[in-house]
Amino acid sequence: MRYLSFKPLRFLIITLLVFAMSLSMMVVPQRVAAQTSSQYYERSFEWDYDGQHWTWNLSIPVALYDAYCAVPNSIRTKDGPAGYGYLTTTRDYYIRLLAQKLDDTATQMGYDDYAKASFVLAFAQSIPYTSDLETTGYDEYPRFPIETLVDYGGDCEDTVILFASLTLIMGYSVVYINPPNHYAAGILGDNWRGAGVTYPKDSNQTYYYCETTGTNFKIGQLPQEFTGQNMYIYAIDENRQFIPTIAMMPPTVHPSPTQSDMDSPIDPNLAIISPPAIPDPIAQPVLPLSFNLIVENPVLFAIIILAIAASMVATVISIRRPIRMSQASASPPLNTLSTESDQATEKFCIYCGADNKSYAAFCEKCGQPIS
Repeated sequence: MRYLSFKPLRFLIITLLVFAMSLSMMVVPQRVAAQTSSQYYERSFEWDYDGQHWTWNLSIPVALYDAYCAVPNSIRTKDGPAGYGYLTTTRDYYIRLLAQKLDDTATQMGYDDYAKASFVLAFAQSIPYTSDLETTGYDEYPRFPIETLVDYGGDCEDTVILFASLTLIMGYSVVYINPPNHYAAGILGDNWRGAGVTYPKDSNQTYYYCETTGTNFKIGQLPQEFTGQNMYIYAIDENRQFIPTIAMMPPTVHPSPTQSDMDSPIDPNLAIISPPAIPDPIAQPVLPLSFNLIVENPVLFAIIILAIAASMVATVISIRRPIRMSQASASPPLNTLSTESDQATEKFCIYCGADNKSYAAFCEKCGQPIS
């Protein structure tokens, strides 16, 4: 194992260790978000909340997605951030079914109003941030909730619009909050903790800040960069929302939203599609990252452990080797020739006149002590 103490090999081992750890981040199986059948987009969502890891598999009608995609960007953005009520589709039957499932699941978990809203916020935060310019070619391209789900991505206003649509359907009062170059939501709460805005200005109603970009932001938790910044507050006019020329036939089985407009007659001019079955979100305990790595990549995990062990052995050997060398140099080596410096510092015996080595304490010839 002595060869492990050589610096080039130690560097190689450390490089392999870093490579193995980087490889683990790249090859860990990622959640597959995009599968398409002739009728539905199959999407799978994962998020953590209240010590549980939630998964939710959805089948989203292709025809419904296409109907929203057909809306030109010029119409989406014509009123700017103040007009995003147009994209807040609380009357979309599919979105209402999703909101009902989230509400039912939260109720079964015993969540109160704050925890229910937090549950939905964690779901919205789980959708990755994507740049409009990179994904659509537009500097600004606000998405409808169905688009955000199918695209499995969006920027700040996209996940906020999804969150607002779901919580409005669940019965919360929601406004949009527009900090500088950002978009968020405010949800009306009763003495909740954290940052909030009073709206209307002279009322006693507090809308608590909800950040959907990034994970682990709590309701009322304001990102530091917006502290002390001016923010615009926009009410959401649900009457201005876009309604696509497509409709779903309400299922005859429970659960389904109970609002009266869900039971109203369907316009015969609309295209009719049947809603897919929507399963309940599934919860399981949150597993440590290390355990997930072992389960999903046992071979890679073993390689990482071996690399770490080899690096530790190399480090220990490299540390012990200089110690041994320093111990050896503390006393002169045996059976070696004297160097020139040794000759220059020889000790002279005053008793017999013999020359002795510089470190000699007694004369090598007569045995008398040498001072």
